[in-house]
Amino acid sequence: MKDLKRAITEPRALALLDQCVLSGSNFLSVLFVSRHVSVDDFGLFSLALLGVLFLSNLHRAFLTQPLNVLGATEDAADLSTRMTVLLRAHIVIVPVSIVLLAALSAGFFPDVRLLLSAACYLGGFLLQETLRRYWYTIGRLDRALSNDFVSYIGQLILLVAFSAFTRVDGAGAFLIMAATSLIAFLLGLRNVKLAHVVGTSRARAVAAQHWTMSGWLILTVLALWGANQLYPFMLAGYGHAAIAYFAVSRNLLSAIGVGVQSVLNYLPTRAAALLNQQGEAEFRRHMIRTLAVSSAASIAFLALMQIFAEPILHVLYRGLYDDAASLVRILSAGVFFSLLGAVFGSYALALQDARSTFLANLGGTVFTFTGGLWLLHAHGIYGAAIGTCLSLATAALLQGCFVLRDLKRLQAQLKAHLQAQSKARLSAQPSTQPSTPPSPHDAQAHETC
Repeated sequence: MKDLKRAITEPRALALLDQCVLSGSNFLSVLFVSRHVSVDDFGLFSLALLGVLFLSNLHRAFLTQPLNVLGATEDAADLSTRMTVLLRAHIVIVPVSIVLLAALSAGFFPDVRLLLSAACYLGGFLLQETLRRYWYTIGRLDRALSNDFVSYIGQLILLVAFSAFTRVDGAGAFLIMAATSLIAFLLGLRNVKLAHVVGTSRARAVAAQHWTMSGWLILTVLALWGANQLYPFMLAGYGHAAIAYFAVSRNLLSAIGVGVQSVLNYLPTRAAALLNQQGEAEFRRHMIRTLAVSSAASIAFLALMQIFAEPILHVLYRGLYDDAASLVRILSAGVFFSLLGAVFGSYALALQDARSTFLANLGGTVFTFTGGLWLLHAHGIYGAAIGTCLSLATAALLQGCFVLRDLKRLQAQLKAHLQAQSKARLSAQPSTQPSTPPSPHDAQAHETC
């Protein structure tokens, strides 16, 4: 019993459970909305939700990812000051994000009520996510998990409860999600020690630190979105129904997202420790084993979708989106490349090569705006599905090439280092007969040493 309790409460298990709560609840919330609104309305809701996710990813790159790195090395007083500065920065960040969301709304989901409700959710989500990442920074994953229970399980309960009395559409769903996010944030804020006074110079220093770290991160987010997430927006000219079918297919396949995120959360740290403790050869063997396991899992998932796409769609969406089965079959191939890219990206981070992730996804973005556009115009929604898979494949294969390049460089550096050490030992050995050249036997003995 003690071993079970220890296993459940260890950080890796808590992180996985937290990710399951987050991803599972979001999947079920989107599923709920898709079952209770028309096809066109679900297309609008999907674009609005994508807009919120895009802005939240930029927020994470600028704010919370640097917080995880910088805050982990600070004492309690400095971290308290940093957290105070970041929370106060939302006075500017939230309005700017809402303005950007409004710009997206004008081009892709021109519905004022949907925009206002999505803006409320965006504000609450950014605050709650900042608090969630703070708990990760200080190692209190139990508090992050309890906070997410309030927010994500709470939104599911309220969605079901309100649907018993009234019709819940996309705008109503956003308002419920906004309410639970704000409640979770306010409840969690009580356990955060904030600084009472923060000088202007200190606030500017914190902002400068975050901006210095976030440059590549923001570019990576833009590249990631270009390589994977732009296709629903590119389908806007084909009508909201096409977007709805595409979104339904992607949401069904998002179940693999828990696995991808778990890889990203756990694997870089494990691989870096392995490289430092056991060397390049064991690092390479570990990568090959991980690729084999992840490939087998994604191929099994692909086979499952090829065989059971229709009945799964019929059960989940009450027969509304049975025609999306062909899209699911095509897009499920992208799951393989998505997981492959996550694995390669994790080993690249372990090799301290963050830039290659940006460059790999930039390659995927280039394909999106060339081959992806051609496929979309030539084959419509099915072209968008094929383009998504090929964009992910381009990014994954480029990332793999970068990892192999880094491993070759590391191997060459280790070889050069060993040669230098060998020469140093040879030159340091005393010579009793300096005028006599060494015999082949002596040279062989030195090489053996």
